[in-house]
Amino acid sequence: MLPQVVFVQNSVHLAGAQKSLSRLLTAPAMQQHDPILLTGQKGWLTGHCEEHQVKWARLPFPASRSLPARLWGNRLFARRAASHLKEFLQPGRPVIIHTNDHPDSLLGLALAQALKAVPVLTLRTPGMSQRDFEKYRCGDHAHLIAVGDDLFNKVRPWISGQRPLTLVHNGVKEEEILPPIPWAADPPARILVLGSIIPRKGWQDLVEALLLLESRLPAGPLPKIDFLGDLLDSEPAAVLETSRLKRFEVTFLGVREDYRTCLRQYALAIHPSRSESFGMAALECVAAGVPLLAAATGLIPEFIHEGSFLFPPQQPETLALCLEALLQQTMPAIAADFRFEDAHAIVRERFSTPGTVRKIRNIYAGLLPARA
Repeated sequence: MLPQVVFVQNSVHLAGAQKSLSRLLTAPAMQQHDPILLTGQKGWLTGHCEEHQVKWARLPFPASRSLPARLWGNRLFARRAASHLKEFLQPGRPVIIHTNDHPDSLLGLALAQALKAVPVLTLRTPGMSQRDFEKYRCGDHAHLIAVGDDLFNKVRPWISGQRPLTLVHNGVKEEEILPPIPWAADPPARILVLGSIIPRKGWQDLVEALLLLESRLPAGPLPKIDFLGDLLDSEPAAVLETSRLKRFEVTFLGVREDYRTCLRQYALAIHPSRSESFGMAALECVAAGVPLLAAATGLIPEFIHEGSFLFPPQQPETLALCLEALLQQTMPAIAADFRFEDAHAIVRERFSTPGTVRKIRNIYAGLLPARA
């Protein structure tokens, strides 16, 4: 009997980890496991589950690392969650608790113990330290999954072969891979910036690059710069000090649920992130047929081979030079230089959702004997 899988994910806002999980929850091959989402909040991901008839349950998550939680709160949460999930779980069917990142690891372990289930953990955070790994008892899960080569290679020495560790890559579905739009032979009038306001996403680096360009570019109109991503209830103009910009007009769009539609309104996007374990937003952009100037971090250089569209992270001067060169081209020329046919072939071969699901289902199958 195939195991039933409960995915544990506290945060449900629209971001990379949640988008990746949404694809797993709705993948046709995953439906054989009757997936359930257990979350502490209501938002984009729960709405996605309702839209696609995926079962989900909500229960407030405790701060699992606090002293009360470690003494009794996590176990109490697990008992409540187990009771909450009863209406979805089939009696006698094996269960896997699949936690979607290390901050929820302790709760996933407690729930697995309460349900006599097998715990699995996906690691997604590129900045996770060995201390984080140990504090959240990541090594106690029956199987660990690392998203991206960098994170996989970081974690491998920490477990010393004591736990199975599998490398996976995030992926997109075939219907998300689209040809570029045939734009008019003009320079880009608008540029989209991907990421969020958190420093790791590099928006500050782009602002510094724009300041450099204002003094270099000849007189005349410059493209409008639109920032797409979570603003975390901040005042982004103040955080990034965009008042220093005198020629570039900037706008902050916040989060858009129609992400792919929004992407395809632009002939050029920028992904200035300083650190990524993978680079899901970048992958979605390239799949959507939008040329992307990106920091060479995570797996991004695997699906962007053209050197003119890559720059070292956290180097505003180099970013400015790359962007200056692109602004001297027309939109069709930019798309032609990006070589979408080659990029999309790589996406289909290495970064497809069906491939990721196959790997994860093989992991589940290998865990069943250990549970008997």
